[in-house]
Amino acid sequence: MKLLLRVAETGSFSKAARQMRMAQSTASKQIALLEKRLGAQLVRRTSRGLALTEAGQHYYDEALRLIGELEALDDAVREREREPAGLVRVTSPPGFAADFLLPELGSFFARYPGLSIDFVVSQRLVNLVEERVDVAVRMGELESNELRARHVGTSTAIVVASPGYLREHGEPTHPAELERHDCIASMRGGRPRPWQFGHGAERVFIDPKGSIQSDNTELTRAAVKAGLGIGYAASWLFKEELSSGAVRQLLTGHECLQVPINAVWSGDRALARRTALFIDFLATRCAAEPMLRIH
Repeated sequence: MKLLLRVAETGSFSKAARQMRMAQSTASKQIALLEKRLGAQLVRRTSRGLALTEAGQHYYDEALRLIGELEALDDAVREREREPAGLVRVTSPPGFAADFLLPELGSFFARYPGLSIDFVVSQRLVNLVEERVDVAVRMGELESNELRARHVGTSTAIVVASPGYLREHGEPTHPAELERHDCIASMRGGRPRPWQFGHGAERVFIDPKGSIQSDNTELTRAAVKAGLGIGYAASWLFKEELSSGAVRQLLTGHECLQVPINAVWSGDRALARRTALFIDFLATRCAAEPMLRIH
């Protein structure tokens, strides 16, 4: 196949033979054997040299495609055998990066010492193309069809408060009672996000009202720990505080919002192996944590 490509491109057996590092007679014999096996003439002589017949042109086009695919396969296998190296630029919510990614990155770097991570930690929706970000950790439904994604986990909301706040203000036993409490609102687009309970047609939405509102999850966590109000946030945000007793989970009999955790990358570029390895690490990390595992 490769010899036929060279003959077609050079229009000469001698030039094709030199490129393939073989004798001209060997090249002519190989093309003749190929024509005999196929039962079709592929090359004909003209006043200007050699040209492909109609069958030869068809064979050339398909051979060009097949050889391209084989070379791409060879390159992919070679790439897999090489030690992965380079920088992966990642954007993630601050608390998620600090609490769930950083503690396990040591094992990731031990396995892939040639890789490094550049974190763009932000609550805002980072533009992956403009800011040259390889992969984003996104919570919630995706809003763009131009992005590609892999579902790696689930984030479940919970209602939490500090023991000090509960001693002073009492503990709500139903979502409707939250209207009588200081609720720490999470802001999006200048508006507080409603707190959702239940599912399907039985969903109840509460508009949080209180002395503090913020678009930063770390500030929400600090405000709850300080006893300044009741918070409604992802369970992973309060993992350590729940374990230590610094905060308590409330309204456990009422189902709260669940949203997907996705690894997201730009759809207009091929996924680099180093980025794919980080996404695998992210998926493994979520699978190992009950409060992040896909339900």
